[in-house]
Parts: sequence; C-alpha cells; structure tokens
Amino acid sequence: MKLKNGSYYSREDFVRNVTIITLGKYAYNGLPVSFAEVAAYLNISTNALRLRKLDENVMKPLEHAGIKVKLINGKNHFYLDTEEDNVQVIVNE
Repeated sequence: MKLKNGSYYSREDFVRNVTIITLGKYAYNGLPVSFAEVAAYLNISTNALRLRKLDENVMKPLEHAGIKVKLINGKNHFYLDTEEDNVQVIVNE
C-alpha cells in the first residue's frame, strides 16, 4: 500500500495500525471508525483501504481480533464485534 509520501505499509503494519485505531476509538466512545478516519490517520486514500479489505491476508488477522467491516449509512466502517452486540441486556431497577 503506497502512502502519499511515497513509502509503503506492510500487511503487518497495516493490521497493527487498524487494530490500534479501532480498539482505541471503541475504548473511547464505543463507536466504529470510518474508512475516512482511518485513511486520514494513516495518510492513505479510502480506495487503498477498500483494496486492503479484499486482501484475505489482511482481513483474517483483523477478524481473528474481532474487528470486522460493515456498511453504516453507505460508508464502510471498522467495528469491534463484541458479544454484547448479540445479546439483549435487561436491567432491573
């Protein structure tokens, strides 16, 4: 993946950075992070992210860490697939 300054990210660096960004935003406010936010942080284009999404050697480690991609309001987002998302919580007062 070529950066705007001419250097490249390896697959390992890319996975590491996306993991840090996704987990950090989830820890901060519990929200997914858009491709545009990740692209801005990594200084790459959103098209480069879309191409990486197609790379099985990139997505397998991310999915193993619980990070997946979903479409929200027509835009791709990385999100943390937590067990809480699949469970209805009932709070008794």
